[in-house]
Amino acid sequence: MMDKKDTIAAIATGASAGGLGVIRISGQRAKEILLAVFRPKKRANFRLMPRYMHYGSFCMQQSGQEQILDEILAVYFPAPHSYTGEDVAEIHAHGSTILLHTMLDYIFSLGLRQAEAGEFTKRAFLNGRIDLSQAEAVAEIISAPSVEGLRLASAKLHGQLGKRIEELRTQIEYIRRRLCLAIDFPEEEGECLPHEEFHSLVSALQQDIQALINAYERAKPWQEGALVVLAGQVNAGKSSLMNALLGRERAIVTDEAGTTRDYLEEASSFKGLPIRLTDTAGLREIAWIMEHYPNSSVYFDEKRAKEIKEILAGIKTHTLFGQNTPINPIEAEGICRSLALIEQADIVLLVFDGNAILKKCGKNTNAIFEHMQAELSLLPEHVKKLCIWNKADIAPLAKEQAAALEDKTQCPVLCLSARQKQQGEYFHHSIDALAQKAYSMLIVSSGGQNEIAPNRRQAKLLRQAYDELAVLQTEINILPPDITAIRLESAARFLADITGLCNVDETFNAIFEEFCIGK
Repeated sequence: MMDKKDTIAAIATGASAGGLGVIRISGQRAKEILLAVFRPKKRANFRLMPRYMHYGSFCMQQSGQEQILDEILAVYFPAPHSYTGEDVAEIHAHGSTILLHTMLDYIFSLGLRQAEAGEFTKRAFLNGRIDLSQAEAVAEIISAPSVEGLRLASAKLHGQLGKRIEELRTQIEYIRRRLCLAIDFPEEEGECLPHEEFHSLVSALQQDIQALINAYERAKPWQEGALVVLAGQVNAGKSSLMNALLGRERAIVTDEAGTTRDYLEEASSFKGLPIRLTDTAGLREIAWIMEHYPNSSVYFDEKRAKEIKEILAGIKTHTLFGQNTPINPIEAEGICRSLALIEQADIVLLVFDGNAILKKCGKNTNAIFEHMQAELSLLPEHVKKLCIWNKADIAPLAKEQAAALEDKTQCPVLCLSARQKQQGEYFHHSIDALAQKAYSMLIVSSGGQNEIAPNRRQAKLLRQAYDELAVLQTEINILPPDITAIRLESAARFLADITGLCNVDETFNAIFEEFCIGK
């Protein structure tokens, strides 16, 4: 645990050289150290004014001589009106990496220590300047992958999430007080909480918590980037589609089956939405892998592995499934990893080889549907899915038939050619149309500028609080009030973990370790 009495210092700007670099100092000796190294341009009657930029030089003592290192701007923020709530000094110098580190080393020689990762923000939290949700928002602003993610983090930095959480905790405290009356004064029936009113109040709480969880789900692609997985059989054209979406030749494309042995992942975007575009190994002979390849169990829990095996058992044998052909360990490992990625995906682009399907099924819509449904059934229910009828330049699918397949599969079906960017005469969609459709499926309206969107950690705590209230709803009719009140206390504690109003040393230490040095 850090010593709050220490005075700390660090470079607060980026690691690379730039036009400007800032050294931040925080603690009891901040003003003393600043005056020790700063020489104002006009020394006569100089007074260090709070929150005022002073122009001068950075000086250091070397062999009894005073050496000027750089022209700087210096500013002092007295406690408690500073970022950390302590005395803070900042030195604004030129952005040379060597220069800034030389200055910092000299400051350390005066008795200060290097700030730990995130320690300035941690001190702001410990000194009551911000709550834990605001502290996390600082890190989210620094690492925001999109403008929308930046806006969402900014709303939390201004305390909107913390305020909402406190409103929920106040509601829980009101219900808890009413329950306590039943414990302490059972004869005062009029003051106690009737079961009907209890259920109504708890239901309202659950709805409010669920609304925040839903906001996380909507905002997650903007905050974290969306995982977009290309899946399907070998030679369906997944690698060609990846190259087309990226606009460059990233994946190797050949006619040989199983070219992609491991997944490839590249950062890209759909209309400004950051994505991780992933090309996976072809999903062939899954039944054989699940039965014969021991590593397959590593990527799934027992329940999901059993579910996949049951699905495979119900799939009719056709040219792309159930051949029970041994696969070499490298490709088998790639297929297992691909299946695991599909489980985590925000959206799966399931690519079908239109040419191979038509050769097998002809124009029989029902046969085509059975073929497509066999692969769709392997995907987890919670994952968004988009079907790609690829190679439509040589295997066109009529619009009416595509519409019928959409209706049967309950999944959008886009007919395109991965090797031709523009919409063609024999197919209905372009690569740009695919990107637009995937974007629209990933993004649901966030509800305007006042959206409060928790991050992943906060959403997990909200779900735990929700689950406590759900169990409470079933217990209130059968258990005494003193037992049910424990559920309320537990839900309130999960909410308090979001803002840091309880003992969460381990939690917030882990959070601040994710920060950069100097913040």
